[in-house]
Amino acid sequence: MFIKQSVFEKLIKKAYKDYMLRIYKSKDDDLIIDTPNWTLGIHKDFITNEVKGALVKLVGDLPERRESVLYGKGGNMQYEVPEMVDISILDNDYTQERRYSPYIVSNVTIEKVYRVIQSESDISIIRMFKQAYLNLIIRSLVDIKGGETSVEGPISNDEGSSLRWYTNVCALEIKRSVAEDYKDELIETLRKIKLEQCWE
Repeated sequence: MFIKQSVFEKLIKKAYKDYMLRIYKSKDDDLIIDTPNWTLGIHKDFITNEVKGALVKLVGDLPERRESVLYGKGGNMQYEVPEMVDISILDNDYTQERRYSPYIVSNVTIEKVYRVIQSESDISIIRMFKQAYLNLIIRSLVDIKGGETSVEGPISNDEGSSLRWYTNVCALEIKRSVAEDYKDELIETLRKIKLEQCWE
C-alpha cells in the first residue's frame, strides 16, 4: 500500500484530537477512514496489521459492518447514518463518464507548507494542497509482489478541489488547502507557466 504509516498515524491522531476521525466499515468489511482534509479507502484483503493496529490503539473497537462512527479525544463516539458516507472512493470507477482529469504535483512549494498542483490539460488551473497531507503518498511502497497495481493519479472531477490517487488496493483523496496569505499576483504568474512535475 502506498500510504506512509508514520504519517498516517500522525494524521489520524490529529483528527482524533479534533473530534474529526470518522471510520466506516462496509458490508464487505472494507474500511474508509475519513477526516475533513483527507479520506482513505482500503479493500478488506489489504488492510494491514499496522493500519488496523494504529486505529485500534487510538479508538478501541472498530465499527461493525455498515457502521459509521465519528471518534474524538477522550473516547467520545458518535454513531452516524451509514448513507452519509461517500463510499465511491472504493469503486475504482474512473471511466470517462465520471469526468476525471489528470493533474500534476509540481516541484513548486510555498514556505514548505503548500504544494502547487496544476491541471495537465489547462495550466491556468492552479491549486494549493498542504504538503503535510501529500506526505502520505510514497509510490515506492506499492506491494507489487502482493498483487497491488501501480499508483494512478492524481486525478480530479471537481476542478482540483480534491485529488485522488489509487491502486486496486486502496484510494486516497486529499482536499484542497486554501492559502489565504498569498497575493493574487503569485497565483496569476503560476497560471501562465507549465510547471515541472515532482513525483511523490
